[in-house]
Amino acid sequence: MGIKIREAKPTDFDRLEEILSQNDMLTSPKTDDKESMKEIYQRMGRYFIIAEIDGYPVGMIRGCYDGSRALIHQIVVDKKYQRQGIGKRLIYEIASRFRSDGAKTISVISKEKSKDYYRNLSFSDLPITLMICFDIDNAIKKTKPSNFN
Repeated sequence: MGIKIREAKPTDFDRLEEILSQNDMLTSPKTDDKESMKEIYQRMGRYFIIAEIDGYPVGMIRGCYDGSRALIHQIVVDKKYQRQGIGKRLIYEIASRFRSDGAKTISVISKEKSKDYYRNLSFSDLPITLMICFDIDNAIKKTKPSNFN
């Protein structure tokens, strides 16, 4: 089984959406579906990476680096290909890219059930809670100063 690691391309997006759905990770279509992937690809293509076997996408990782903090937003592997080192290969690739761009640390957004996996890869728990506002207009409405028009 030859695993090839490469940057994502638009022809991958349908397949990646399938993998996300299969792993119950298509929880917010506004930010995770194939239409959203087009934006990610255009803005952060260097950090949107695919694992493929025989030309067939079987996993992906995506993240960002702002010059200070490197963050893995999402990683997913097709259930048929899990536990074969594909996730580690994807993490290795994005971590190497972050480091070459100047990152000193790397963080990952993780589900509770994946914490042990990341601990085994030298990630540490942080005393934080990640929260999300699914409609950005609500956050803007709730934070708009009263003296703004």
